Parts: sequence; structure tokens; C-alpha cells
Amino acid sequence: MPYKKGYSVIEVLLAGSILSLAISGIVASMLIAQRNNQSSIAQSQAISMAQEGIIALKSIRDRDYSALISGQGFGLEFSSGEWNLISAPTESQDRLDNPVRTRRVKIDNDINPDVKLVTVTVNYQINPEGDLAQTELSETIINMSKKPTGVSAESTNYRLVDDNIGNINTTFDNEIKPD
Repeated sequence: MPYKKGYSVIEVLLAGSILSLAISGIVASMLIAQRNNQSSIAQSQAISMAQEGIIALKSIRDRDYSALISGQGFGLEFSSGEWNLISAPTESQDRLDNPVRTRRVKIDNDINPDVKLVTVTVNYQINPEGDLAQTELSETIINMSKKPTGVSAESTNYRLVDDNIGNINTTFDNEIKPD
């Protein structure tokens, strides 16, 4: 019996299954890449929203430092050309959609009445399924309306440091002098 040239059914099935495995692997990696891209975009938007919150709090500080009262769960709103704190924000205030991002502010002044630690927290949706994540930014805000105190060129502390460096150089020069 003469042999026919061509592929057998088993060879065709084997080639088809290998091809389908390769294609499904490529599709799966594309879906994972798309999900990671969505997550990265959502995280970037949340960080931008938190940074905007820090800038808003500095704007409030510059306008009226006493408006930055201690507490947590504050929201922020921009109206009439200026930022304001919302003491009890509703679910829809200080929130952006697509994807969902909600910003809340915490203000602590345990250190000093003229120094406040502010923390801006943004809860955000990382994928269409509704999984959530959170990012936080903290910064120390100082009452800029008061004159700063501390070491300056005229202060005694600065002069002592300056004099000590001079003494070190003088002592060093004295030790090197030949007998």
C-alpha cells in the first residue's frame, strides 16, 4: 500500500492545541498588562489628588491659619476662587468619579500650636471590578504669619559655631608649626 503525503489527524490536533495554548497565553498576558495599566493610572490620579490636597491646605494656611483646626475626616472644596475645609463632608463631597476617588484630611497639632501635621488620604478604585486601594501624603505645615525664630547670622548660637571653627583652625595651625 502506497503512503499518502500530508498530515495525519493527530498531527493537526497537536499543532492546533499548541497554537491555542500560545494564543491563550498571549491574551492572558495582555489582560494582566491592561489591569496593571488601569491600576497604575488610578494610583497616579490618587497621588495627584493627594498632592492637590496638600497644596489646598497650604493655601488655607496662607489665607487663615486658624481655619486649620485639629481633627480628621475633613473634606476640601474649591469655591469662589479659594479652598475651604468641609468639616462633615457628605459621601459625594470631595470625590471624583471614573474611577472613584475620595479624599479626606486629618490635621494634628500635638507638637506646637504653630506647627500642624496634615495627612491627606485618598481612597480609590483600582479596577472596574471595584477593588479599592489607599494612598496617604503627610506634611508639616507651619504658621507663616509669625516671624520665624531660630539660628540666624546675628544669633549667639551662630557666632559660637563660627568662633569654634575658627578655634579649631587656630589650634590646627599651632600644632603644625615647627619647633
